[in-house]
Amino acid sequence: MLLGKGFDQPYRSVNEIVNFLIEKPFRTESEIQEQVFDYYRNETWESNKKYADMLRRGLSKGLYKRILWKTKSDSRALYRYYVPTLVKNNLN
Repeated sequence: MLLGKGFDQPYRSVNEIVNFLIEKPFRTESEIQEQVFDYYRNETWESNKKYADMLRRGLSKGLYKRILWKTKSDSRALYRYYVPTLVKNNLN
């Protein structure tokens, strides 16, 4: 095995995100990365590019959608991700 070259990492797929969002809908990008991939943005030197790209691939495939979720007291734009009912029905 080629340790240290990325081959020792588990295979990650968009389906992991879909399954997570079916169980726990309306999560932010950070929550998805933390809970699905155990990736914490502020605690690692590793770039989040591969996880962000994976999230965007699922969006472009239509496996899940996102909505702007903003509270009055929060000035940041936060998107929440969810799996539409049509996609859930097609997975079963």
